[in-house]
Amino acid sequence: MFMGIFSSKQIKILFVLITVSLLALTILSGCDAPDGTRQVLQVLEKEERIEEDQNPDEILEGRVGAVVSAHKLATEAGAEILSAGGTAADAAIAVAAALTVVEPYFSSVLGGGTWALYYDSETDEITSLDGVGPVGSNADLEDFTARAEFAGIHYSVVPGAWDGWMLWLEEYGALDLDEILSPAIRIARDGYAVSSSMARWLDMQSQLISNRPDTARIYMPQGSLLREGDIIYQNDLADTLEALGNVYRGARDQGRSQAIEAARDYFYRGPLAEAIVDFSDNNGGYLTLKDFNDFEAEIVKPISIQYTEEIEVFQNPPNSQGITMLIALNILKGYDFSGMGPDDADSIHLQVEALKLAFADRYYHIGDPKRIDIPVDELLSEEHAYRQRQRIDMQAALHWPIEDGLADESDFNNTTTFHIVDKHGNGAAVTTSLGSQFLVIGDTGIHINNRMRMVSLEEGNANQLTPGYKVRHTSCPYIVLKEGNLYILGANIGADNQPQAQVQQFINIIEFGLNAQEAIERPRFATTAFPSGTYPHGVANTLRMQQGFPSALREELISRGHNISVGGAFGSANIILIQDRGLDAQAGTDPIVDTSLGLIIK
Repeated sequence: MFMGIFSSKQIKILFVLITVSLLALTILSGCDAPDGTRQVLQVLEKEERIEEDQNPDEILEGRVGAVVSAHKLATEAGAEILSAGGTAADAAIAVAAALTVVEPYFSSVLGGGTWALYYDSETDEITSLDGVGPVGSNADLEDFTARAEFAGIHYSVVPGAWDGWMLWLEEYGALDLDEILSPAIRIARDGYAVSSSMARWLDMQSQLISNRPDTARIYMPQGSLLREGDIIYQNDLADTLEALGNVYRGARDQGRSQAIEAARDYFYRGPLAEAIVDFSDNNGGYLTLKDFNDFEAEIVKPISIQYTEEIEVFQNPPNSQGITMLIALNILKGYDFSGMGPDDADSIHLQVEALKLAFADRYYHIGDPKRIDIPVDELLSEEHAYRQRQRIDMQAALHWPIEDGLADESDFNNTTTFHIVDKHGNGAAVTTSLGSQFLVIGDTGIHINNRMRMVSLEEGNANQLTPGYKVRHTSCPYIVLKEGNLYILGANIGADNQPQAQVQQFINIIEFGLNAQEAIERPRFATTAFPSGTYPHGVANTLRMQQGFPSALREELISRGHNISVGGAFGSANIILIQDRGLDAQAGTDPIVDTSLGLIIK
């Protein structure tokens, strides 16, 4: 599982990780862990708590590391990099690369886009990573409208994720790129078992796969679709990742920054960009070499609200939809939840109505800030939150159309999320998305995005298709600080489900005192009383609820005007909850994802 020569300290960690892996295999084969928890493993060495009066260096030695993701192989890749001395940023790249291999229908370090938050313990600063690319220069509204119902490369924007990961490597990383990519390359070459989740996606997309030769070579190697338990190999992808690592290593003697730039150039100004653009040209896409050459990811300032005096919530700024979560929480903080619970009708009604108003704000105002002026300060102001509260009737549900709250004033599941904390106290909250299924670029192994399914075709819409500008992006992981200390790293996948389920995670923990796993396992609800973020942007005006809510609760919500539907897709989630100033932690993983795994390492 691990490679290289280890110090005595690393051997100690290695022993713990091997134990974790064996326990994980036992659990995933159907046996319970000692504490009865199937999805989350917490491995704690027997050591005394560090007292409050000990010095900071001793406290640092007692901190835990944590990795949680939707696939055990990716979680183990992140743990491997942490054990080798990597930071949360290094481990994040390793996890993202491994997920590119084992969840190629959800995300890609090469073909997708990423919004992420990073907490730097040395500076006590949180930054946001904008690793999403723009619409291709050759995009045409009339042409796209005519083909909007059909999947293909015309749905692809410039992949921004790789440049974003290289920014993190340079700014926050400690290890070399080739070492970080090695777990993903090993998994891709050695092969891995098709999970039940992947088998479902293969079945759903079987027709598309069979019609795409480059894709079929991977998923139909013997002429028939791979099934659950079959071994899948991603050799082309391994070659591409290995080439990037080799380019980095070849320039390493010139300096670390120069080596990172070489890896950037290989993608955006070299053979990978050429392969993608050639594919685009030959299949009716809009991407150009200039689009790749000009693209640069950015580390930007996050947005935040003060929920209470001690709780501050951070999100990614537009073009991410993260502000939607903050707008809703800003409204909700004006209510007293002390007499309520997770299954209380008032609690759910308030959350749903606040989310409706927040999504209305998203519809009217959120797009690419380089294309339109976005009133971020107004949308997050106390005054706007107060006015929005006045629009909530505790006995009557809002329905679309909902008027713009500032008018009188001046991904479905094609996404994955994971979180990491290292023993230095740094934290990474990541939601990275492909938004596409099984469109492979030649022999590169790269699965390309279809992010333009999120673009609006309405004239004057804040998210209107505009060549060279970004589509509003659904990815929006969050970080919570408590009394200035890292507290929660969380997210939920699933387009419009993301900010909604994340609000519920937060309320379940902060207001109702649930632990990480309880907060994740709670049944979810989602309003559709706003134009959907994905084409064709319809409005259902329903309140979708997962199985598990009491029937009496549903009846009460119906009496208030909610159009209830039961079942459907609500995305999946995972979370890390930091305790005792980093000396302990909880990881929550979603039981609907049979491959998910959280590791807490002391």
